[in-house]
Amino acid sequence: MSEHEELDLNSIRRYEVDFDTLTRAASEDEFLRVSFELLRESTQLLVAVAGTLDQDHVEGFTRNEAILVGHLIRMSKLMRAVIAGIADEHGGDQQMQLTRQFLDSASIIKYLLQDKTDVSRFDAYVFDSLVGEKEFMKNIREQIALRGGEKWDIEERMERSVQQTFMSAGVTEDEIPSRKKINWPNAQTRLALLGPAAYSAYRIGSGMIHGSWYDIERHHLERVDGNDGNFFPYTDPIPERPQPLFSMALLAVLVAQEYVFECIPEAVALYEGRFADLIERLDRADGLHEVYLVKRSKARQEVS
Repeated sequence: MSEHEELDLNSIRRYEVDFDTLTRAASEDEFLRVSFELLRESTQLLVAVAGTLDQDHVEGFTRNEAILVGHLIRMSKLMRAVIAGIADEHGGDQQMQLTRQFLDSASIIKYLLQDKTDVSRFDAYVFDSLVGEKEFMKNIREQIALRGGEKWDIEERMERSVQQTFMSAGVTEDEIPSRKKINWPNAQTRLALLGPAAYSAYRIGSGMIHGSWYDIERHHLERVDGNDGNFFPYTDPIPERPQPLFSMALLAVLVAQEYVFECIPEAVALYEGRFADLIERLDRADGLHEVYLVKRSKARQEVS
């Protein structure tokens, strides 16, 4: 058993937003700085929530509980990756891709928490996660058969790794049904639980992961002057934007809030004030950013 420490939320620094400065902002730089700091605070709170243990869990979590906690941690690591990209001045090339992965985990937690006593939901998650490994094992065996039964060392290692994954999930390969029989909701259904704009952000992130024409044309090519049909390569990084940071920070707090309420109700009193305070600052700062964007858009239209 790991050693445990008394949780002190005061160790997580509260970022004081200068809303007057945001109201007067003449560029997005100030909004980026604020969204960066609020994302850091939200990340630390999320990690604290994932590590909060009641007396029933000082020895660890069951598989289904661990699925929820694991996705909380995954969300926090993706948030840290966004933070690191900005701190290292690498630009925003990975912002939407990381946001897309973050939305996946957030939507999975939301769906599972709709009825955390429904074991079939967790089983469907595991089956959907591992059906690819089952198909992979089938492919390996087909390749071995084509070689007359000769098994390569790398195939031995891969098979051991996959079987270990099945075992840790508490299932056997034969128990995993075909894709058509797995009752796991698609991304659009899950993301609807996060709000009306979530799926659009998810699709944009997917396009940037897979290299859609929208991504390539907008971010990695530039049009040749005087010839709309031709392009040159564009190597500059994508600028960082505040919107993904505000969204990740807010969703992280909302998901953490629901997790605490559903899974560790004894900790509600500990977290509720801090959650409400951070949500208020995020909502207000994000709202001021939207006001800024509207003003900037109108100013550009007047110039053109």
